[in-house]
Amino acid sequence: MWWRSDALFTSEAADRDGLSLSVVVPAYKEEEYIQQTLREIVNACGDAGISCELIVVVDIVPGDKTAAYIREVSEGNSKVRVLERIGRRGVGDAVRAGISMARGKVLVVAMGDQSEDPNDVVRLAESCVNCDIVFTNRFGHGRPRDYPWVKYIANRACNIAAKLVVGIPYSDTTNAFKAYNLESLRRVKLTSNGFEIFLEMPLKVMKSTNIRSQEIQVNHAVRRKKSAKLSVTKDGYGYLRVLLSSLFDSIY
Repeated sequence: MWWRSDALFTSEAADRDGLSLSVVVPAYKEEEYIQQTLREIVNACGDAGISCELIVVVDIVPGDKTAAYIREVSEGNSKVRVLERIGRRGVGDAVRAGISMARGKVLVVAMGDQSEDPNDVVRLAESCVNCDIVFTNRFGHGRPRDYPWVKYIANRACNIAAKLVVGIPYSDTTNAFKAYNLESLRRVKLTSNGFEIFLEMPLKVMKSTNIRSQEIQVNHAVRRKKSAKLSVTKDGYGYLRVLLSSLFDSIY
């Protein structure tokens, strides 16, 4: 077990004074749900009295209207900041770009397909006030409704491996939906361009000293979309590479 944490922070109580939140939303072919996602997160943070910014990093490809839909939301809304890139550059690259733009004390990554509950975004941000990283668990009550069985089995296998190989004490390490202290996150160098960045981020943050962490249960909705973004076979290799790289670093 290579990760070092002097104290696991378990209380969900948080002091909102000075809480500022950056929500990074990578977007690629998210026509169906992107507008609802952005509006609901902005509204939830506003209702909770949280100062927030949404950083939407969109990869533009021919025939896709995602960028146009994002512009409709961002026009006249200073809380929504948009970075547009031509071509598919990868979700990991989008997340790294969003991190570099962030100005809040706490950073949350959320998908653009309404898979996250906006009220959980608020809970996650509040839980991170006194933490370096807050993990989430989508599977506290088993497989979410309509979650594909193949993806579920692969997910559980990868997370069990993360527990056994590197000692992360939580059950859903691969979930993109986490909160980070931005200063702590920026201390690590991220290199992944694909979905494996969502494993690379927590593994590298947890390797630092004096890390305070916790896990909260969240809701997860499975949305029907025109095209799948994650491939179990293709992206699984990336997750395996990150996991083995972390193990190698812990040995040498």
